[in-house]
Amino acid sequence: MEPKNKVVETDRSAEIEQLKAQIVTLEQLLEVYEQETSSKSTKLEQALAQLQEHTQQLSHAETTLKALRSMLDSIGDPVVVTDQHGQFVFLNPAAETILGIRASSSLTNWARTWRDTQGLFLPDQTTPYPIEEFPLMQALRGESVDATEVFARTAEPLVENWLSVTARSLPDETGKIQGGVAVFHNVTSLKQTEVALRRSEAHSREQAQQLHHALQDLQKAQTQLIQTEKMSGIGQLVAGVAHEINNPISFVYGNITPANEYFQSLLRLLRLYQKHYPNPDLEIQAELDEIGLDFLEEDLQKLLKSIRSGAERVRQIVLALRNFSRLDETGMKPVDLHQGLDNTLLILQNRLQSKKGLPAIQVFHQYGELPLVNCDASQLNQVFINILSNAIDAIETRLQVSTTFVPTITITTKQQGGAIVIYIQDNGVGMMPEVMQRLFEPFFTTKPVGQGTGLGLSVSYQIIEKHGGTIRVTSELGQGSQFAIILPIKEPSDSQKQNLAIRSEN
Repeated sequence: MEPKNKVVETDRSAEIEQLKAQIVTLEQLLEVYEQETSSKSTKLEQALAQLQEHTQQLSHAETTLKALRSMLDSIGDPVVVTDQHGQFVFLNPAAETILGIRASSSLTNWARTWRDTQGLFLPDQTTPYPIEEFPLMQALRGESVDATEVFARTAEPLVENWLSVTARSLPDETGKIQGGVAVFHNVTSLKQTEVALRRSEAHSREQAQQLHHALQDLQKAQTQLIQTEKMSGIGQLVAGVAHEINNPISFVYGNITPANEYFQSLLRLLRLYQKHYPNPDLEIQAELDEIGLDFLEEDLQKLLKSIRSGAERVRQIVLALRNFSRLDETGMKPVDLHQGLDNTLLILQNRLQSKKGLPAIQVFHQYGELPLVNCDASQLNQVFINILSNAIDAIETRLQVSTTFVPTITITTKQQGGAIVIYIQDNGVGMMPEVMQRLFEPFFTTKPVGQGTGLGLSVSYQIIEKHGGTIRVTSELGQGSQFAIILPIKEPSDSQKQNLAIRSEN
């Protein structure tokens, strides 16, 4: 019996060991399961947390999107969003109202319809806006558009608006364009203000130009009035002096002939005494020897001729002074220009003569055949004396540096077509180009203070201009200058006569 029990015990022991091994295996499996369950639970918790976070983000995005949509719906400027195919995905009410866009349409169809039926134009307001260059179309190509102006016009009712369009593309995280957005800003009021401002600026510029011209005319009138008053005063003085000189010189000149006759009578009487009394008393003979009757007769003849010549010279000067002033002949009259030039040279004769060791200035005349010119003689004489005085000044300035040249003034006159040209050329110091450009400006002078007013040439130019002519100047520094006075032979117009009459009234 005992062996049998041992077998049974042995079998149970084996079962127990087997069970133990199974329990260990089960425990290992259970541990692995627990680990897997724990890992999956952690992942599940993480996924749940991510889901909750994503849900919160979606909720926040939805809230933000609602706020953004509300904000875009409330603004007055059209805002448009399209997908990559140009299909509208968002429109605010302003886009539907102002631009007439419908959500079911596409960008291309809307732009073409609006352009053809209503009117989308380039800023010139006449050229239709090219569809492919429309700002939102450029944005869908990846281009950025800033404040491009579009002129929009509706037919019924007629409404014209200026739109400033800004457009951008909408790329995804990879950079691929998924759509585009554009904002249309109505700048019509700004444009109208700009137009009004431009008109105002143009009007202001026009007024400024008119004021500038009026100021220039006033300055010209002022300078001419100053010079005219000056010349009028000089003319009156000259005329007065000429009148005062003319009376005594006429008396002297008129008595030369009687004086000569009286002298000849006395001389004949003396000769008669010598014939009948060839041997006078010693006292008379001594007086005749002391006087030198023969020398007295010869020298007195020369003296009387000299007195006549001097008196004639004075009479010529007086006549020249009266002709130069012409106070009794103001206004438009046929005038011999050569006489005016000669009278002016006679007035300036003292300045042309040699003085202070400097040579005299030689004057050459090359006068052509000229008709009488209808003009104001006193004003033209004023022009002649201004230009000739400047020529003398230029020559004297050059003579201060060098006396190796012959100082000359050449006056040439000729008729060219319907005009008279007077050339006055000197070989003085000449002028630089910048001086020539300002030569006829009022109060411009290169002379020292106190030696020139800067009005002479300015007034001269105005006088010739009002006679319907012009003055041209050429000059070379160190060689001299030439003034060309061009006067029309025909009579000036009524307006020119009126301007010239101002001088007579003043």
